Amino acid sequence: MNQAFSPIAVFAFNRRNATENMMKTLVANAEAKESDLYIFVDGPRKHKEGEAEKVNEVVNFVRNIPTSCFHSVTIKTSPTNKGLAPSIISGVTEVISKHGRVIVIEDDLILSKSFLSYMNDMLNRFERDERIMQITGFGTKFNVPEDYVWDVYLNERGHPWTWGTWADRWQAVDWEVKDWEQLHRSWSLQRRFCKRGSDLYKMMHDYMRGKNQSWFIRFYYSMYKQHRYSVCPIRSLVKNEGFSTEATNCNAYNRYSIDFEEEHGGEFKLPENIEPDERLMRRNVKYWSIRYRIYGKIMFYSHRMLHLFGVK
Repeated sequence: MNQAFSPIAVFAFNRRNATENMMKTLVANAEAKESDLYIFVDGPRKHKEGEAEKVNEVVNFVRNIPTSCFHSVTIKTSPTNKGLAPSIISGVTEVISKHGRVIVIEDDLILSKSFLSYMNDMLNRFERDERIMQITGFGTKFNVPEDYVWDVYLNERGHPWTWGTWADRWQAVDWEVKDWEQLHRSWSLQRRFCKRGSDLYKMMHDYMRGKNQSWFIRFYYSMYKQHRYSVCPIRSLVKNEGFSTEATNCNAYNRYSIDFEEEHGGEFKLPENIEPDERLMRRNVKYWSIRYRIYGKIMFYSHRMLHLFGVK
């Protein structure tokens, strides 16, 4: 299936302001009017005081999005809380089963005016390139070699902050992680898995123990096992605004530096036959090194303490 404009799946929850801010930047993309939009709003958690009202605020907001801003608008709400991973997996499966591809956005992101242009361009270019598992609009900041003149690069690490994929790649994900015991018992397998980030095995271990609800670590593990890549922009087309005390999986402090490109001039340049560049992947991985993670933890708890004492 080759289509110029991929459907967009937005996942929202209980943050009306964040959802509105994200939608403003999405609508600012010229391609939005040609895109089918699906919005999935998860339900409130049990015994979470005041959350039902917050979720209703989000539902009321998305129901009032002018349909003229998109080719079509479909809103799906859940009466109960599914959780982030089940919500994303079921929502993406629904959209991708109908359209064959999808662009996924969560509610706490700020998008470049060139975001949809990039995502659609890359999804069209790489649809038949079976090396590619994912297109991501987010890119961390690092020193790019002077001889690398392209706007995108291949990365062995994927990313969950805006992404796109195709039906055959999505269907290839092992959500049950059937070889978990083999990975869990082998230090050498764990070491290889963590080549592009010392956090990866722990993230998977925590998921298997029920300590997180990450869909991403299972998606990425399948990507790793299949020796596939993500396509990343040199300059990020996404900013994450979700580091707050209300965030489900992140809060208080953002350790990821980016070079945000508010609008890209012209077409995105890439070689006709793009190949992975070890220099770029090695420089990208620093944000998931032990040193950066320790620094991030220190800053995280510092911000948490300031929040507890009412210091802004």
